[in-house]
Amino acid sequence: MWLGTKRGYLQDWITQLWVEVTGKRITLNEYPWLYGPVGQTDKIGDQFVQHLAEKESLRVVKEGAGMGLLNSLRELNLPDHYVSMLNPRIKDFYTSTDNYDFEVWSTWKGLCYPFGSLLNLLFSKRLQQLNLPLDPLDSSRGIESNIWKLYSEDNPVYTIWYRILKSTKNVIYSGVYSTLFLPSIGETCLKVIFPLPNGNATVIMKIRVQDDGSLLLISEGRNFGDPGFYFFLTNHDNTTQWAKYVRAMHETIHVYEDEANVLRTDHVLKFYGSLFLKLHYRINPKVTINTMTNSS
Repeated sequence: MWLGTKRGYLQDWITQLWVEVTGKRITLNEYPWLYGPVGQTDKIGDQFVQHLAEKESLRVVKEGAGMGLLNSLRELNLPDHYVSMLNPRIKDFYTSTDNYDFEVWSTWKGLCYPFGSLLNLLFSKRLQQLNLPLDPLDSSRGIESNIWKLYSEDNPVYTIWYRILKSTKNVIYSGVYSTLFLPSIGETCLKVIFPLPNGNATVIMKIRVQDDGSLLLISEGRNFGDPGFYFFLTNHDNTTQWAKYVRAMHETIHVYEDEANVLRTDHVLKFYGSLFLKLHYRINPKVTINTMTNSS
C-alpha cells in the first residue's frame, strides 16, 4: 500500500517507525560517522545515484580504467607491516575493482530460507536493493559488477558499487563504500551504506590483515558506536535523525587467495551468533579480447 512520497509503502513506513521507537534519536554533529546517502521512498536500484548527484551538484563517472572501491590503500590507514603483508592481488582488487568479474554461490541455513523469501517479497525485489540470492541457481550466470564515482570537480566524493544478478537483473547490492575513523575503537574502518527509503542500512567493519596475507573484515561490537550494523533514518525535511544499532547482526568478509591461486571471498552473516547465510565469491580478472586483423 502506497502512503505517499513522504512515507512510501506501508511496510517501509512500519520499519521506519520501528527504528524511531526502538532506536536512538541522534544529531549528526554528535555522530558524524553515521552520515550517509539516503534513498527515495519508491525505489532504490541505481536511481539514488542520479538523485544524489543532483542534490549535491556532483558529476557521475560510470566508466573509468580500473576504478576501485578505494582510491588508494592509504585510505585504510593500516600500519606499514600490515600493508607489506597484504596479498598484492587483494591490494589490486580493492584499488582496481572494476577490472574483475564475479561468480557467487549462496547457502541459507535451516529455517532462514523462508525469512529470506519473505524479505525478498516485501522489500528487496520492489526496492531493487539487497536482493540476496535465494537459490544457487539464481547466481549461476554470475554477477554484473560496476564501480561508479561521484566527483566534486576533480575530487571523488562517493564510490558506488552496483551489482546485479545476470540471470534475473535484480540488484544484489547498491552500496556506497568509504572509510572512516571510528572514535569508540580508535581505528579506521570500512563503511558500507545501502540506501533505503528515508534512510539507509550502514555496516561498519574492522579491518584485519591475516598472517597469510588475506584480508578479514568484521562488523561486530557490543554498544552503539562500535563496529556493526545500523539502521539510519531521517525525516522528510532532514531535520531529525534516528539510528538503531542491531547488536545481534554480525558479518565477516574474508578475502583470500586459495591454493590454486584463485582469489575468493567468504561472506558470512550471523544473527545472535547463529549462521543464517553464507555467500562465496570467486573473483576473476576480466578478460579483454583483442581482435587482430592481418592484411597481406
